Amino acid sequence: MKRWIFAIAASLGSAILTAPANAALLSWKVDYTGWWDNDGGGAISGLFAADETAASDGIISIDEMSNWTWNWSGNNNVAAFSISSKDGGVTDFSPSFFVDGRQNTPIVDFFDADNLDQGSFIGGGGNLVLDLQTLLVGSYGDNIAESLGDPTSRLGKISVSTVPEPSIGLIALLGVGLASWKLRKQQG
Repeated sequence: MKRWIFAIAASLGSAILTAPANAALLSWKVDYTGWWDNDGGGAISGLFAADETAASDGIISIDEMSNWTWNWSGNNNVAAFSISSKDGGVTDFSPSFFVDGRQNTPIVDFFDADNLDQGSFIGGGGNLVLDLQTLLVGSYGDNIAESLGDPTSRLGKISVSTVPEPSIGLIALLGVGLASWKLRKQQG
């Protein structure tokens, strides 16, 4: 039994450590907060994935993303909704994001300080729009509703963070399991 457990652990560890480098898919979480206070609040939270080599220049563009999802929390003007590439969502204006610590910024008075358009994400058959560059949230179905964020808000923040890889957790779990097995063996 002990040999069988060790063989499984060694196989899993070997598979993780010998996986091809180009197979690493990373995810980034993006949060837009504090921009829509004039309309009763609201926030946008998103997640996108891309091959880690795409991030070598510090920017992930839409053609490098394997998938994306955005969630609008809702406010007094526009009800909550979600859109994603997996559900047929599309983009406009070639969205790109800094993922290396540089600050992503919205357009202020037609001036783009970071010279990087975060673009528009469109879902619901064209009825749901998140224009991340201009901070426009729109629902254009039966009841037309818009919420335009204030790009000059001192509370406004765009944060981007890397989501930990599941393989790191698997390695940690494997280590705990082996340590536990070794401790049981020593105790008798």
